[in-house]
Amino acid sequence: MRSLLSILWIPWLYWVIRRNLVLLWSGLNKTVSVFETNIRILGGLLSAHLIASDYATGMRIQSYDDQLLHLAADLAQRLLPAFDTPTGIPFGSVNLLYGVDENESKITSTAGGGTLTLEFGILSRLTNNTVFERVTKKSVRGIWSRRSKLNLVGAHINVFTGEWTQKDAGIGTSIDSFYEYLLKAYLLFGDEEYLYIFQEAYKAAMHYLHHDPWYVEVNMNSGATVWPLFNSLQAFWPGLQVLAGDVDPAIRTHAAFFSVWKKYGFTPEGFNLATSTVQNGQRSYPLRPELIESTYWLFKATRDYRYLDVGRDILASLQYGARCPCGYCHISDVETHKQDDHMESFFLAETVKYLWLLFDLAAGPDNIVENGPYKYIFSTEGHLLPVTPEIALEDEHCSYFGAFCNGGADHGYGASASSTKHRNGNYTQLDDIQTPSSHYSMSNVLFTPGYIKGVCPGLTHAQKFGISYSDEEDNFIEQTSESLDHHGESAIESSVQDQSSSIILISHPVASQQDEAFESESGSQDHANIVVTSDSDSDSTSRDNTVGSPGMNSEELMDDI
Repeated sequence: MRSLLSILWIPWLYWVIRRNLVLLWSGLNKTVSVFETNIRILGGLLSAHLIASDYATGMRIQSYDDQLLHLAADLAQRLLPAFDTPTGIPFGSVNLLYGVDENESKITSTAGGGTLTLEFGILSRLTNNTVFERVTKKSVRGIWSRRSKLNLVGAHINVFTGEWTQKDAGIGTSIDSFYEYLLKAYLLFGDEEYLYIFQEAYKAAMHYLHHDPWYVEVNMNSGATVWPLFNSLQAFWPGLQVLAGDVDPAIRTHAAFFSVWKKYGFTPEGFNLATSTVQNGQRSYPLRPELIESTYWLFKATRDYRYLDVGRDILASLQYGARCPCGYCHISDVETHKQDDHMESFFLAETVKYLWLLFDLAAGPDNIVENGPYKYIFSTEGHLLPVTPEIALEDEHCSYFGAFCNGGADHGYGASASSTKHRNGNYTQLDDIQTPSSHYSMSNVLFTPGYIKGVCPGLTHAQKFGISYSDEEDNFIEQTSESLDHHGESAIESSVQDQSSSIILISHPVASQQDEAFESESGSQDHANIVVTSDSDSDSTSRDNTVGSPGMNSEELMDDI
């Protein structure tokens, strides 16, 4: 219920919310997941507060007096003891009354330590208490400073020693939302440090994890494939690529992922690419939203009506395969469609929400996401987070994010003289930047003109601030900017294009000589062949030692679309 607050915050359900809040802190002597409590409860409280307190949306409740914000601040304070570690990366769990138990595990996931920035950052801006944002940024730095030489991060890490206990790198389980929050933290706050890290992490992921159109898990140190698996949580990735402006690979990957849905009627938790079969022990579908989320973003970017067909097929599967007397049931086996008497809160908070947004967008949108006074970022739990001047710190943000400021002015909320000055100086029409073969290049699918200057300050973060992220000693160390000049050769050319109701960051690497050699070396690699190798560095046991060629099998699946 608490993760659904941002959905239910409408006047005639006010009494339901109030009754629920009475029960919210009824049992504080409980140990909770920091990650889950943040994305579900804290995110829901903050999103509902922002909607309920905002006159511009027309949804403000007159009797509302920041009660949800006070609850959010109290909850976040109770989570803070988890961050008291040598690395700054938080424990996975904390007791809301007594703090971290002395026997608490020192192992946490990368997603657990890197998926806190949006909620904690918003809370800092709303309460003028910087401690929340500082601890979450320190956590991200703690993870990123311990990346491998390939710019990959593992799945699990010791929060005291900083040693990786599971060195499998991927975009799915235990890592997924780390990537997601890097980009979204930049889009929401305009903090260029997050953009710098995202660009480096994304480039590495696309080189080492991407076997077009699939993604695999590799050893973070060697890049060798250790796990040829489509994990259902990977399905968020095409949507993230749309936000980053990398639409072409998003289209191909989404088609591959949807082919698995077409084969079974649902996506299993794990699909073995080497055998083109459901992975043993990962046969369930717990009503996850990631595939429909990416479908929504791809339709939003391309207006290709085949994505409405995808949405229709997903809806039909849910109606005929998952519906049960009291709601929609967890599918325990995608091959038999056996139902379990369980429904996760994210089904309503995300799966249903993205389906509705998809079809509403096609019909002529009538919702605050598409027609409201602000741009919106969705948290990883699907909570609406408006990019308001109060949150985005517009004066600072607009110095290089002029398209957003221009869009904001068009929607009617105020911009200061300072931000107007920045907009006039930075809102520049540039030539289209396209990938070599791009049917869905941004110029083809987005019709609102207006780019920002070609090179965004966030992409030269290391040079500007003299910061190097190191895997030695603490989270990061300072160096002179002269020692980092070589990074300029591989600066990333970037532009931002403002669509009527979304923020799209278009990013294209400008290859240096080193990068060109890097690409030519990898160009001979046959992406159709994924070879599973033994991993001497990995602490995890081998989960599948089948050597196969998933590309050949994937072609058969793709024919179904």
